[in-house]
Amino acid sequence: MPERPAPRPARLAVVVNPTADRGRGRGDGLRTLALLREAGHDVVDLSAPNAPLALENARDAVAGRGPAGRVDALVVVGGDGMVHLGVNAVAGTHVPLGVVAAGTGNDFASALDLPVHDVPAAVGLLTTALAARSAGTGGVRVVDAARAEPLDTDLAPRPGRARWFCGVLSAGLDAAVNAHANALTWPRGGAKYVRAVASELARFHPYGYRITADLAPGDGPDAAAHPFVWSSPGTVVAVANGHRFGGGVQIAPDAAIDDGLLDLVTAGPLTRLGAARVFPGMYRGKHVHHPAVDVRQVTSVLLEATDAGRPPPPAFADGERISRLPVRVRVVPGALHVLDGRTTAPRD
Repeated sequence: MPERPAPRPARLAVVVNPTADRGRGRGDGLRTLALLREAGHDVVDLSAPNAPLALENARDAVAGRGPAGRVDALVVVGGDGMVHLGVNAVAGTHVPLGVVAAGTGNDFASALDLPVHDVPAAVGLLTTALAARSAGTGGVRVVDAARAEPLDTDLAPRPGRARWFCGVLSAGLDAAVNAHANALTWPRGGAKYVRAVASELARFHPYGYRITADLAPGDGPDAAAHPFVWSSPGTVVAVANGHRFGGGVQIAPDAAIDDGLLDLVTAGPLTRLGAARVFPGMYRGKHVHHPAVDVRQVTSVLLEATDAGRPPPPAFADGERISRLPVRVRVVPGALHVLDGRTTAPRD
């Protein structure tokens, strides 16, 4: 049997969020760059003063444009916001994404059991993955991504506004909390989410929704012919590719990131007291047992606002603002390739 050629060094684009983990992201980024270069890789730092410019740099590198030229992989250093940026650069391509989880939430890394707040371990796993990929023995895990498409009021697509996400899109009380927390300058870290929850619960009234979803084939022989329709005041609306968001909130505890499906989680109208009782249970996934909560597997979903309640907050995905409703979401199976040194290539 002929010997496999030795793995070649990879050309890597790296994007760092210097503000991740309460300002420690810059140091994590410098360590990542140094360790990847020590491993013999050709590393191009595409970090930028703002996220739109960093995303533009990353997309150019993935497409082989710009000063970086074509790269073998894109590596992001930071939290779920940086993963979101990376996904929007590589999803739908065969360029893999490497993740050095160094943020506050790190939900995507945790869902894939990647190292969190351990730069040497994360870089070691990336290096192993790159060697395996070069040798043709694996190194890449293929998972699903979702596509969120903001729509006009007549449900026509808004050109250039579609976004990829890998975790959870929320459009209920959870999204209002996300927006409120993002606006807070104090306290920092997880404590600001506690403050945001308290503030949003104090003024909560149910939102008005109409949801139309294409059910998973396993929901019966008529699933394709009869979409699920939910028109109601509501408290929580989430479309989950992964099972958690917000730094550990188990919004869809049975969701799998590689099953070709999305989990649609809805909670009907609740009082402030009822919402206050349900919300803490989300951290352990216990809310799914509440009679007001419904979970269904779907392949696509249309979220619209109605006058059945207050106008819903803007939708957030991976912790990033997407758009006000209406928004259409669909799953794209196998759209994302993730570097993982524990993954082996399938045998013939």
